[in-house]
Amino acid sequence: MNYLGLLLTAVGAFTEAEIRMDDKYTAVLEKQLEYVKAKTYDVVYPEFKARQLIPVSNEAGAGAETIVYRQWDSFGIAQIISNYADDFPMVETLAEEFTQKIQSIGAGFSYSVQDLRRAAMSGVPLSERKARATRRAIEQKIEDIGAAGDTNGGLPGLANNVNVSLVSPVTGTWASATGAQMVADMLHFSSQVAVACKETFIPDTIVLDIASYNRLANTRISTSGDTNMTALNAFLEASPYVTSVISWNKLATANAAGTGPRALCYARTPDVLSFEIPQEYEQFPPQQDNLAFKVPAHARVGGVLIYYPVAVGYMDGL
Repeated sequence: MNYLGLLLTAVGAFTEAEIRMDDKYTAVLEKQLEYVKAKTYDVVYPEFKARQLIPVSNEAGAGAETIVYRQWDSFGIAQIISNYADDFPMVETLAEEFTQKIQSIGAGFSYSVQDLRRAAMSGVPLSERKARATRRAIEQKIEDIGAAGDTNGGLPGLANNVNVSLVSPVTGTWASATGAQMVADMLHFSSQVAVACKETFIPDTIVLDIASYNRLANTRISTSGDTNMTALNAFLEASPYVTSVISWNKLATANAAGTGPRALCYARTPDVLSFEIPQEYEQFPPQQDNLAFKVPAHARVGGVLIYYPVAVGYMDGL
């Protein structure tokens, strides 16, 4: 307590509790001694991989409401003919047409005039952060559609196409499987897809949930001899088709029951599949509403089109 406080207490004007001011001064001092780091430590989210795993197509254009593609097939086979033959075998072609809807994705952010003034005074780029958050919200929805589609919007995804066949593992249950058993499952998986499409397309990519990928990458193929060889390395060395094994967090509960992992094996080429995004992220000018501004953002998505389902395979039970 300072001298004035002691004097006032001595003459009975105030009690010591009433005159005590050191708590307030201490709080002010602590605030002055705070150091605020220039770097912010924002919440970190998983990496988006749908665009990496699926060839993206923007060719439909923002004005399109549907995407139509045709699949042609031919019938007939040539035969040995005799000299002066007039009964040549005829061939024919047939086209089947498929139509896919395109849906809009929307999000936005708002700020008031006072928000802008506070941001300017504190040096925090408020509108920039909100714009980044809005873009992330739209990219998150695109990622979700890329994996599992959107039932309400009628958009198909990569991991749940009804025309893709399910391949049963040789062993499965990787939590207790050996490295050799994991390799056998992977070789069986890729070879079954190659056989199904008669090697018309080469299944060069396998995508696993993170837990299955880590088991494959960390389990040794043998406990004797070359113990540094992992099941993942052994598979890539032995596979005549697959050149890339990738993890994706969206597959953790993508199986038929929605409770466990699903593996994907496919030819990663735009001839087999594409992720239709006719309109990429676009942000519109701020729209004033009294003392606030609203900024809408927009994108258009048609889902994942798999033109040749036989070049894709699913495997549950890992």
